[in-house]
Amino acid sequence: MPFVRQHSTQELIRIDLRQTQEARRKHRGAVHDLGAADADDDDGDLAPPSPSSNRYGANIQVVPGQPVAHYQPQTQRKLPPSDLVLVFPYKTSNTLRWGDASAEEEMRGLRQPTEAERQKMESWQEKRLATCHALSDSGLVLMLYYSRDRDEIFARVGADPRHLRQVAEMRRHKLELKEQYLSGYAEYKNDYPGRRDLNYSDRCMVSHLYKNHMDKSGEYPQKDAIFRTVDRIRLIDHIIRSSDHHCAGVDIGQLLHESDMLHYFPLHEQGKLEDMDKAWFKTFVTGRDIDKLRDYFGERIAFYFLFMSHLIRWLVLPTIVGIAVWLLDLIVQTPDNFTAFFMCIGAGLFTTCFVHFWRRKANRYALKWGTFTMSKTPDPTRPEFYGVSRINPVTGRVDRYYPWSERIFKVLFSYAVMIVAVLCLVFSVACLMVLRHIFHKNGGRYTFQIVNALAVELTNTLFTSLAAWLTDRENHRSYSEHTNHVLGKTVVFKFINCYMSLYYIAFFKSRSSLFGMPMECVNDDCLNDLGSQLAIFMMMRLTLQNAIELGGPYVVMMYRSIVEGVAFHTSIFTNPLTVMPDLSSPEKQSKKEDYDVYADMDEVLMLYGYTVLFVVACPWVPLVAMICLILECFLDQKKLVLLFRRPFPDAASNNEPWDTAFDVFGMIAMATNTAVVVFGSHVFDNWTHYQKMMIFLGVEHAMILLRILLGTLLPAVPWEVRLLAMQQQVIVHRHANLGGEEDDHESRASAMMTTPQPHPYIFDADEEDENW
Repeated sequence: MPFVRQHSTQELIRIDLRQTQEARRKHRGAVHDLGAADADDDDGDLAPPSPSSNRYGANIQVVPGQPVAHYQPQTQRKLPPSDLVLVFPYKTSNTLRWGDASAEEEMRGLRQPTEAERQKMESWQEKRLATCHALSDSGLVLMLYYSRDRDEIFARVGADPRHLRQVAEMRRHKLELKEQYLSGYAEYKNDYPGRRDLNYSDRCMVSHLYKNHMDKSGEYPQKDAIFRTVDRIRLIDHIIRSSDHHCAGVDIGQLLHESDMLHYFPLHEQGKLEDMDKAWFKTFVTGRDIDKLRDYFGERIAFYFLFMSHLIRWLVLPTIVGIAVWLLDLIVQTPDNFTAFFMCIGAGLFTTCFVHFWRRKANRYALKWGTFTMSKTPDPTRPEFYGVSRINPVTGRVDRYYPWSERIFKVLFSYAVMIVAVLCLVFSVACLMVLRHIFHKNGGRYTFQIVNALAVELTNTLFTSLAAWLTDRENHRSYSEHTNHVLGKTVVFKFINCYMSLYYIAFFKSRSSLFGMPMECVNDDCLNDLGSQLAIFMMMRLTLQNAIELGGPYVVMMYRSIVEGVAFHTSIFTNPLTVMPDLSSPEKQSKKEDYDVYADMDEVLMLYGYTVLFVVACPWVPLVAMICLILECFLDQKKLVLLFRRPFPDAASNNEPWDTAFDVFGMIAMATNTAVVVFGSHVFDNWTHYQKMMIFLGVEHAMILLRILLGTLLPAVPWEVRLLAMQQQVIVHRHANLGGEEDDHESRASAMMTTPQPHPYIFDADEEDENW
């Protein structure tokens, strides 16, 4: 008996027929015979469905004396829900006549394909059929249909609950246990009914341990209620991609790379989307309903919004203090006063504690979500990855390989281009500072600051595209490698681009000259000059960038839908009054863009830098940053719900490598604010340079000591998290593993047999009543 049974659509129908035939034997007089002979029942052959059965093999109950029109199906096979969609190309153009409907299409005036187009479509058909046969043979249930203009084929993929259970056990997929078992996570195991020769005394029943997930409270749990939607998506994706026993082994990346498949994505669930959209503030901003987000989009995106809610809460106190200090600065008419030193100390405490306490919170949620002890799994191959086919020395299977000896030259070229781009950036910033000096003489100070902010945003956009192009040339296999290399390029460049002009104003403007022109701050107050430029930067990100972020994907989606609608109407229907059918839900989703959490995290990192690097010069920045973050959560929620396809639910235990990036920004901000107060303000003008250095080093070492003390007294992994993790391990070992660490059923059953179990004592209720 194979470990995972094959469940094709035909087999589901045969199983249903077998069940209806068994029901007929018990209720011989009430159920109409499907037409299968009794002799066929003895040898196990099943007859095809008769005309009295429905399309899913359901038989029809016949009541004497009742008309046939009133016959109702007694049982009906319900197809499993479709969780994934594969989109295949069918025709090179919707103006071609091709396939089974070519006779109908000839009446619409469609042209015959050329020889090259015919060969291309035949190649698509060959690979499409091979993929669909592999998916069907692996036990998946497919539903295929044409797109509206018949140039694409959509394949909705689902799996039977029994098949999901078998694959979950084979894959050692972890599921959440019930609350009485401390909500731990254990590898799924099917019930072991036991052996007949032992009178079933060795049976192992563990299915009752797993938590049922219902969409509505009070709903009766279904057969697959132990699987959340993200669990089903991960298991079906494993069946499609993996080459394990009774899996399809489809190379999705290769098909997408060669354009033999257009899209591959999970389907949205409109009911859950509407629920999260209505309660968007609790779900995406405050994080009170963050579990809904995690159950729908996975841990990676849930950790992003959990981080956003953590940052918003931590900005409340700096906002209150900053507004009070800002009002005082308005009275004094400059931030260069005695409050700057206290703001410096407060900024150092904030940047030291914020990321540390976020890591503690992330570990608590990682334990709650079952990713605290998550082992690293190999990432799927990117569709853009190319290479030569070879036998993998580890897995023994054919995959694509790209040697490092060829990639190293492209990596060196990328960093050479980065160095040149940074040098050009430094020269451009120097030119902008000279233009600012000229504008300031002519009364155009704020005009230049707006132009400078626009130039920074434009340069960021251009270099992001350049970094993506350079990283694509390096041809990295996995998404994580590609993301880390893009992060390494963009963070360095954007840090210089966004903050170099601010550093110049704070430390060098009043003490230097550019191109022979002496520079000076406005009214000899560099902190006031720095605050005005920082305010322009923040306002630009609050307005223009958010408008582009939300409007860009919407324009792309509407443009694709309009173009396809016009092409469909003009190529198939000659009558302009013909009513055009609407797109199906999967087809609408295929016109959307893929969501990438990297872009949103990169934007929040730059905003965090504006908030903490020069807060002593602009105390009200935390207020604007909090407003920007709430608006960012709202826009990201709208993008996920309306404008982007549903992303694959990636498992994660933290926000790395972004946590480290925020920590590095915090340490730089701690040094920057201290240096601005000590060396860039007039607070310590009467101090010698040696004394300034000593106070700078004293504050820095005090913050470093505080960081060490926090890590020692309040470690990143809280004590209660360690304790609960060990308790969950004991519970899983005791109940799910049934007292042993063996994985096979026979060893676990033998362990149960050798363990003496006391006989239960039965209390008689009548005897207890008499004693009382």
